[in-house]
Amino acid sequence: MTVISKIKEDFYNKFKKEEVKEEKNLNIFLKSANNVVSGEKLRKIQSETLASTKDFLSNTFGPMGSNTKIISGNNRESISSTYSKDGLKVLQNIVQSAPIEASIIEELIDITKHVEHEVGDGTTSTVILSSLIFDKLMLIQDKFNVPPYKLVKMFENVVSIVKDKILENKRECTLDDIYDICMISTNSNKEVSEQIKTIYDKFGMDVELSVGISNNTNTYIKEYDGLTLTEGFADPVYITNKEKQESDIRNARVYHFADPIDTMEMISYFEAIIKHNIYDQIEDEEPPIPTVITCPKLSRDMSASLKLLANQLYQIDQNDMTAQKPPILIITDVIASDEAVMDDVANLCGCKSIRKYIDPNMLRKDQEAGNAPTVENVHEFYGECEEVVADAKKTKFINPKHMHIYEEDGTVKDDPIYTAMVNFLEEEIKNAEETDGTISEIALYKKRLSALKSNMVEFLVGGITIAERDSYKDLIEDAIKNCKSASKYGVGFAANWEALYAIHTLDKEDLKNNFIEDELFMAILEAIEISYYEIQEILYSTVETDKDTIEFCISKSLNSNNGPYNISNGELEEDPSGNVKCSIMLDVNILDTLSKIISLMVTCNQCLLQGSQLNNY
Repeated sequence: MTVISKIKEDFYNKFKKEEVKEEKNLNIFLKSANNVVSGEKLRKIQSETLASTKDFLSNTFGPMGSNTKIISGNNRESISSTYSKDGLKVLQNIVQSAPIEASIIEELIDITKHVEHEVGDGTTSTVILSSLIFDKLMLIQDKFNVPPYKLVKMFENVVSIVKDKILENKRECTLDDIYDICMISTNSNKEVSEQIKTIYDKFGMDVELSVGISNNTNTYIKEYDGLTLTEGFADPVYITNKEKQESDIRNARVYHFADPIDTMEMISYFEAIIKHNIYDQIEDEEPPIPTVITCPKLSRDMSASLKLLANQLYQIDQNDMTAQKPPILIITDVIASDEAVMDDVANLCGCKSIRKYIDPNMLRKDQEAGNAPTVENVHEFYGECEEVVADAKKTKFINPKHMHIYEEDGTVKDDPIYTAMVNFLEEEIKNAEETDGTISEIALYKKRLSALKSNMVEFLVGGITIAERDSYKDLIEDAIKNCKSASKYGVGFAANWEALYAIHTLDKEDLKNNFIEDELFMAILEAIEISYYEIQEILYSTVETDKDTIEFCISKSLNSNNGPYNISNGELEEDPSGNVKCSIMLDVNILDTLSKIISLMVTCNQCLLQGSQLNNY
């Protein structure tokens, strides 16, 4: 018997139930027809639903995982299919008719979206680990007879320690790491991995790289210049592209409110812009003027005006008339560290800033000089940008007016305004570093300089069929998200190896001395460790059937500290390759997500259905 098999056997022997508990009848009411599902039944449903979902998603797991065919439509005319091994996409298409099972699937989808959004991968791992860990925690709860909240609190303590240990192993991302990450994320697609590595080599680790759809069968790269603000649209009603969930405003007039819109004067300016550019144009049967408004904050006093605008945009969406939606976008709630970047955006677009005035005489003087707006002319205080694209998280200002000068002979050179801004920030950074400026001050200058210098690149995916294109796009999106996270937070090994290695190398004796209830703590730690052993076994079993060989490889990998085996060629190699990489945040985010899933399920000890007629449990 191998070491890993012995650890697993000892755990299950320690926590196995000696007798099956009989379900308790709460009272006479529960014996009649009702909508109540008691704790014992709920635990069983939770466990079985997680297990069945784990088994289904395991078929897509790892580089040797298979595609799932997803069919939509219900008749010959409307039916269509797509193929995917993306865990989240497969999970989103699982349909359960029973209410509790369906609710569990929805909870898994909602919570695992965070992992997918941050690192582009990890849904399948999260679902598999949720099932494995949940069952073990139920055994531990029965053995120690602890209240659910106490068990969850201790679980969160263990997770926190493991996450800290994982982050100790991070290292700075290199171009070779970018290539290796892409090779893992795209199932060894060398062409795509080389293309993404080349983009990072050309534009640097801060490049803003996104994925789009090509208008033909070819895949190609499109480059833009501009700045990115880490704040998205104020309301989803501004979305103009439903597929991408983005607001895309072309040839935009950009208005920059440098101060919060929280006075009657500032509100009147805001309303005057909307009236002139949108409502008056529509009334005159003219196309609305593409309008982007940015401001640090919007007052509650604005709620009536904004509510009217939002309701009108919402009605357009409800009537499926998005193509007729006025091109309007409002960016607000800009964080303090981004306000300076927003000022840079305004300068590059050529905006005249709209500010508050305390002194009415100064306001009147500036209005006469044309440096401050009036309600009649505030619509003229705009800058220009070729394209502004926003989602819920960020806004990209592409080719603002004063970034480049395009000569008649086709050459492009930097606009003097752009050059002056770059030179100013480089000089400020140099001066601050030489004079021992504060860390926050230097960081803000560097953030602004990075925003100015960073380019935006779009990876446009082509394909002969929609199914081929979508499947290809899923892989590339995962790779790009993983690379972006790795360049920001650092690199680690993939395949859930970092979490297992972190637990494997923890000083267990030191942990016992620091926790009064060490038995409960160590039992939970052991449960998580064994679950990570088991997910490694599931992964390797896609290319190897001999259990002893799999366990030997897991042990060898942990002892060599060279990461997991690369099974993308369909077999277990002699030694771990060291190139199975991902963002260090993958296992950290998975553990965070597991903590949320486990907390929800463990602390719930009964369920109320919508009606007694649904209670077939």
